[in-house]
Amino acid sequence: MTLGASYTPAVMRVRTPGLLGAARIRSPLPLVTGLLCVAAGLASASSAPRAASGTPASPVVVPAYRQANTVAVLEVTGIIDGVTLRSLERRVAEASRMGADAVVLRLDTPGGEMNATLDICHLIKSDAPANTVAWIDPKAYSAGTFIALACREIVMSSNGRMGDAAPISPLGPIPATERAKIESPLLSEAIDSARRAHYDEHLVRAFVTLSPSLWLLENVSSGERIVTEIEEFRRVMGHDPPTSAPPPPSLTAAAAPLPLLSKILPQRGRPSGPQTPAAAARQQLEFEQQLPPVRAPLTEADRGSWRLVHQVIPDGQLLTLTHDEARYYGFVSATIDDLDELREWFGATRIFVLSETWSERLVRFLLHPVVRGVLLVIFLVSLFIEMAAPGVGVFGAAAVAALLLFVGAPWLAGLAHLWEILLIAVGLVLIAAELFFIPGTGIAGIAGGICLFVGVVGTFVGALDGTPTARNELLRGLATTLGGIFVAGTAIWMIARRLPSVPFIGRFALTAELAPGGVGASAARTVDEGRAVEVGDLGLATTDLRPSGRGLIHGRVVEVSSVEGFLVKGTPLRVVAVGRFEIEVEAAQ
Repeated sequence: MTLGASYTPAVMRVRTPGLLGAARIRSPLPLVTGLLCVAAGLASASSAPRAASGTPASPVVVPAYRQANTVAVLEVTGIIDGVTLRSLERRVAEASRMGADAVVLRLDTPGGEMNATLDICHLIKSDAPANTVAWIDPKAYSAGTFIALACREIVMSSNGRMGDAAPISPLGPIPATERAKIESPLLSEAIDSARRAHYDEHLVRAFVTLSPSLWLLENVSSGERIVTEIEEFRRVMGHDPPTSAPPPPSLTAAAAPLPLLSKILPQRGRPSGPQTPAAAARQQLEFEQQLPPVRAPLTEADRGSWRLVHQVIPDGQLLTLTHDEARYYGFVSATIDDLDELREWFGATRIFVLSETWSERLVRFLLHPVVRGVLLVIFLVSLFIEMAAPGVGVFGAAAVAALLLFVGAPWLAGLAHLWEILLIAVGLVLIAAELFFIPGTGIAGIAGGICLFVGVVGTFVGALDGTPTARNELLRGLATTLGGIFVAGTAIWMIARRLPSVPFIGRFALTAELAPGGVGASAARTVDEGRAVEVGDLGLATTDLRPSGRGLIHGRVVEVSSVEGFLVKGTPLRVVAVGRFEIEVEAAQ
């Protein structure tokens, strides 16, 4: 089926050799030549491949607008997100460099993010080759349906399905006003795709929104078929739809109905004057379209020219189509089950597949909220251990690696922006200043914590545009960040209580076991038996104090913390306080 009025299929014509006619033969040479030609024709006919029925196989007829010598198949699987968008941008450009004159998007997706989906549709219509086809194998729900509609044609495997493209929220039911706001750009995109490929707009709307019941009508003279809503049904039929509607027929061998292309309307103007909210939304949607509707609505003047075929979908349901239903309603051009059938459908000599790279799959894994929460916990806990057991660097390296993965994955996917990364860097600098240079004030530490928190949450949000999608991403970021902070805080509290007894950490740090007496005790004893550390004792810094580090007191190496901030290695020390978890020192004069 031709899906674009601007396309003019060119049929390949094959001329078969004919036998000699009843012309008069006046010389034996023409007779001998003719007999030789007959024999050659019979020999070639007997050696030609034949179909299963015994008749000669017909050559594959490929329309000129579809004909391609090299076809690139781009696999689109799993959840549609920012990684999918970036990957498709790369692979479309790569297919062009490899000389592909047709691109096929092989869809197997349950849906995905709205903003990424709309950007992919724009990529298909603006930057991808005109000969871009969607291959649904085996499913293209929700976001996959929008991507398929944006392509020039749709083919589907024999067990394929599409539809059910209504927006959903992880927070529960969406209020009616907010749902209308979310559906507006989706409907605009879907209607634009329908008008480009001459799909029925009522059916396309039924993919996205819970529309009224739809009915299939047939013109009694031309046999053309259209889908109508209940208001249009009443106008053209003069009565309400029947309460017991005829069911759809068996679609295994049904021919696809023809859309009504004879009536074209001009574009409507911007909504004006008093009208109902539904009518205003419909008129605004019409104003945003670049193409006119495929057909004009039916009126009372068309009464008597149409008959009811069957009901398409009842009230309050979303449209979901199987392979046979999609062909019946004009969405699918062919049934394709493997690459050989796809190559034959294009008439191509070469076909190759471009999949996501391992790095793109890794970025998608790192963007999962659970994985990002784990990375945040690793960063905070490793940073604490490095501060509690300085000088080793193992946990510091783990903190840096976790932070780079936490920020780098959304940066590659287009979620993180420069201001968010700068906020995280400024937050870390302020926290370091509070710990090492200006301890005790708290102002720099609090400001650094706020900057770090806002920057981390911001990496979850693609665009701060106030849309419902942005709000959902913001809530997801808040939940993941707060959950990670809670888990990390719990782990830090447990580690702080048992730091000396943790086997792995104990290999890297020498810690002090404090004498009984609890918080504020005036004496402490090292792990190795020896003299207790008391207030006023002198020692020497064996590592840089940042402000925590190691000091040599009474011939024993113990963990100490400077009350003056950063102290270099070799600085003489004086013990000023002995707490439950640390020994506080200052530079000895």
